[in-house]
Formats: sequence, structure tokens, C-alpha cells
Amino acid sequence: MQNRRGFTLVETLVVMVIIVVLSSFLIPTLPDVTSRRLKSTARRISGVISHIYDRSAATQLTYRLTFDLKANSYYVSLLNKQNSFEETELPFAKRSELANGVDITEITTAYQGRVTEGKAYIHFFPGGFAERSVIHITDDAKNSMSLIVKPLTGRVIIRKGYVDVADKAA
Repeated sequence: MQNRRGFTLVETLVVMVIIVVLSSFLIPTLPDVTSRRLKSTARRISGVISHIYDRSAATQLTYRLTFDLKANSYYVSLLNKQNSFEETELPFAKRSELANGVDITEITTAYQGRVTEGKAYIHFFPGGFAERSVIHITDDAKNSMSLIVKPLTGRVIIRKGYVDVADKAA
């Protein structure tokens, strides 16, 4: 009787083929972490915009969502009786930073035009009106999304890629 130690070359090759075949099916389905962060950030900003829009219409107060492109953050301000904006916190709209690996690259608003650095503002007016705006965010893998704020409904449309403001399909 022979003493068998280890595996034969054929057994090793069969196992390697099985591993390669299984990994070819599994690896493409693993979630892309940066893409998930980008989508999550887009949904979070969209929710904040909808909340501020609803709050402004319900309370008949003027709110402003400020995006700090350098700090990669955003916060809500309320127009006070002295006619200036002061930072405030709402239940679903607190000062927040974007997820790691996600950046605000550009914001275009009706009032400011195209902003690529500094601060950009989206205003929400009493009576249910928001400033038409487009927010562009990207991740480290250069994936991008555009958030389009509809002025009359406060609804935010999220699109993959860069959507230009002049684009009629927006």
C-alpha cells in the first residue's frame, strides 16, 4: 500500500479551476463601496432639500441651504427678523459633512450662477418655492451624480453623470 501525502497535480488544478469560475461570478456582484457612498450622499442631500422645502412652505419662513465646497459640508440657515440668515438645525437637516471620498464639485443656482469654490446657497421661500438648482457630486472613482431641484415642487431628481443646467432633459 502506498502512503499518500498531499494532493496530486490534477486535484490541485481542478480546485483552482473551480475557484476561478466561482470568483468570475462573485467578484462583479460585490458592491462598489465608493459608488454606494455617492448614491447614499445624493439621497441624503435630496431628503434634506425636500424637508427644508416642506418646512418653509408649512411655516411660511425663508430658509437657506448652504453648501461649503471647501469643507465639503452643508447646513441650514433661517432668515431672522433682522433680515439676515443665521444657522439653525432642523430635525432632519443638521450640519453635515459628505461621506469620505465624495465631493461637491459644482452647484448652479438661479441667484449665484455656477459655483465651483467657496459657498453656494439654495433658497427656500414661503408659499412653496425653491430656487432652481443643480448640485454635482463625484466620488474618488470619478463617478458623478447630478441633483436637480425643481422650484415649484421642491422635488429633487437624481441623475447619474453630469447634467448641464441648459440641458432640456433636466
